[in-house]
Amino acid sequence: MIRILEEVRLIEVADWVFVPSAATALSDWGADIIKVEHPRLGDPLRGLMHAGLVAGARGIDFFMAQVARNKRSVGIDLGTDEGRAVLYRLVETADVFLTSYLPSARQKLHIDCDDIRRINPKIIYAKGHGQGQKGPDADKGGYDACSFWARGAVADRLTPPGQPLIAQRAAFGDLTSGMFLAGGIAAALFRRERTGMGAEVDISLLAAACWMMSPDIVAAVTNGFELPRLVTHDSSRNPLAGNYATRDGKLITLMMLQFERYWELFAITVGRPDWLNDKRFDSAEKRRANFPAIVREIAAEMRKRERTEWEALLRPTECIWASVQSPLEVPNDPQVAANGYLMSYDDGAGNQTRVAASPLQFDGEGPTVRTRAPQVGEHTEEILLEIGFRWEDLKSLKDRGVIS
Repeated sequence: MIRILEEVRLIEVADWVFVPSAATALSDWGADIIKVEHPRLGDPLRGLMHAGLVAGARGIDFFMAQVARNKRSVGIDLGTDEGRAVLYRLVETADVFLTSYLPSARQKLHIDCDDIRRINPKIIYAKGHGQGQKGPDADKGGYDACSFWARGAVADRLTPPGQPLIAQRAAFGDLTSGMFLAGGIAAALFRRERTGMGAEVDISLLAAACWMMSPDIVAAVTNGFELPRLVTHDSSRNPLAGNYATRDGKLITLMMLQFERYWELFAITVGRPDWLNDKRFDSAEKRRANFPAIVREIAAEMRKRERTEWEALLRPTECIWASVQSPLEVPNDPQVAANGYLMSYDDGAGNQTRVAASPLQFDGEGPTVRTRAPQVGEHTEEILLEIGFRWEDLKSLKDRGVIS
């Protein structure tokens, strides 16, 4: 893949998934990412798999493999004056400073925008957080399950009426919001290229949720009603838009939003041209009046074949559909393989693993894994020597616990 951000250096002072995932996307595009971690504790994400919070997790730390690939780790204790001095030396060489720390922590550590700009006036200063940079909750922490999923109305709209609140998938809001942040950083770099001016880029999980839920939220504020939580075949105005079970109990989603355009094609494709002459369905008016009957006919027909049979039958046609796949099935999807949406690499210990590529491609090529996820402070010496530290400096800093 073309390294479209080659020679861009980003300093990541961020934990967990949300903000670091923005740096992951930028690393896929060629940026040099230096991840700053506490020399002994590291990013708390490293301990998540081994703390028992992820049931059945073992072997390769899949979270770090996904989020920390193509990065270099430097261990610095930012709670010390000497540690901040080391960080400031790094900032002098950087194009972007990226952080997930809350305002109070940034001020305490002297890494707020003004602090960093004093070192490097043209730097892009980017930050991500839970609820926004203004308002009563600006200095309160927030994970995506709270700030994005719950507070942003995502959970409410996806939970069927009367059912227990649906749970968010791991890092769902984090990874989505991280891509928004990566785009903002790229836009700020473009502005600096054109004008020489840096920018402060800000995003919150709540803001990302408002954007993603905008059809529901805008409908509510402009028209005073809420869109349905769950569209079923009984409430649908289109039998060719919905989920149908196959003979083996699996599901296929039909999504032909222009019912009249696709009705004849679909009927012929599934081997039921008789539907076209059925007196219940032989005009647009009759079809609209008998949508529930069409749903029943399609459902009965779909149950006659297994999902693989339907895939073979539907794939050559212009029908718009998809199999409902599990995480174990997605890696075997021929489109996923053909487009390189998963990337395979060796973790350095002889283990082959695959991670998801960031979704953008340039000049027809997707990203690759250049380096595996690093250990805490694995590149401390390498990076500090690059920016002018001497071996005796490193020994002295290590002896005092400032760096790893």
